[in-house]
Amino acid sequence: MPDLPKVQQTSWPRNPIDRFILARLEREHLKPAPEADPAILLRRVSLDLTGLPPTATDLADYLADPTYAAYERLVDRVLASPRYGERMAFRWMEAARYGDTNGYQTDGARDMWRWRDWVIGAFNRNMPWDRFITEHIAGDLLPNATLSQRIATGFNRNQRTSGEGGIIPEEYRSEYVADRAQTTATVFMGLTAGCARCHDHKFDPISQKDFYSLYAFFNQIPDEKGFAWNYGNEEPLVKAPLPDQEAKLGELNRNLARAQADFSKLEPGRRQAQAKWEHKIRNTETPDALPS
Repeated sequence: MPDLPKVQQTSWPRNPIDRFILARLEREHLKPAPEADPAILLRRVSLDLTGLPPTATDLADYLADPTYAAYERLVDRVLASPRYGERMAFRWMEAARYGDTNGYQTDGARDMWRWRDWVIGAFNRNMPWDRFITEHIAGDLLPNATLSQRIATGFNRNQRTSGEGGIIPEEYRSEYVADRAQTTATVFMGLTAGCARCHDHKFDPISQKDFYSLYAFFNQIPDEKGFAWNYGNEEPLVKAPLPDQEAKLGELNRNLARAQADFSKLEPGRRQAQAKWEHKIRNTETPDALPS
């Protein structure tokens, strides 16, 4: 840990970081700005963490508590808001090329919102970064992967898809794989690995061989086709019921299992009745022919 710098205005810092800020300000012969008005501070926090302005009730509650602890409680409350996850997920979804349309030609609609909601939920649950990365890239490969983890891997299916007539399907399937490799390198490693798709990278230590080694990891999706329909999602698909739908499906499956169990109990009686009926038919005299 570095030594704390000496400052002239010793009453200003409230924590060790403040001392570094004040030391630089004093070196530049500048004075700290005055502390923000509580209403302005509330607005800053709310806009920064949720993207929304505070309500009149929020302002009244904050102003009613003049203690410094009120600010900490404010931050905790805003972080607990579902709007926080939406705000944080917004920029991430841009980097992950999220879209509810296929992105080419007629830009037809498709459903990717289950992945979007997973990202929002991950931020709201404060999911650890290493787990966030793992489930994004390979959630479906985890042992006994849950539906949530498989949905997270939808990150790899966010690429644009083309339904343009006359395309070469294998060419565009390869485009989708290259997109995954480039996006993964950009958002998780901060590298423009896509440059090495055509040649060794001019600035970063990434060779063309490195790029296609990364490419190979994502060239494993079975049944994917380069030609996509303009509307709807493309195979391979995964059923992704919402929690209430999953509960309803569970109830229906339990009812079905009970009905099948009840039906199975009738099976011995059915076999016995059928055998009795067949025996009766075999031992009944053939009736006289009916007149034509």
